[in-house]
Amino acid sequence: MSYAEEAEQELMRLMVQNRHSAFSRLEKSNQGESIVIKFLARYGEPTSPKHLAESLNLSSARIAVVLGSLEKKGQIERKMDPDDRRRINVTLTDCGKNVAKLQKKEMRDKIVQIFKLMGETDTKQFIELTAKFVDYSQQISQKEEGDQ
Repeated sequence: MSYAEEAEQELMRLMVQNRHSAFSRLEKSNQGESIVIKFLARYGEPTSPKHLAESLNLSSARIAVVLGSLEKKGQIERKMDPDDRRRINVTLTDCGKNVAKLQKKEMRDKIVQIFKLMGETDTKQFIELTAKFVDYSQQISQKEEGDQ
């Protein structure tokens, strides 16, 4: 087995071993509500449930349940599109925007804590290696797209 295959196995092992970590619990909280809130906050404009489902790789049934829950909590609004009465637009309410800000702050605080534990040298090396990993990943994706 090559070093690259061993590294892949170790990375997968670490991910599976730590799937119940604080980050996973934060990311998976409320079975999709958090990711919908984050997406809407980043997207910044009204969008359709269909677009949400496609963008987040969730089923339309799952999106309907999540949106219903978020609407009950007052975090989103669903309104009919004035230009196309068949279309529903989903937007964050002020409450939803506050939830998104809080979630972002919590995640940033946890990442900062981890980097402090790692120390400056390891953190810089981690960032450099992660940047390389992402760059190589993009190169492979572009090559695959070019081959098609």
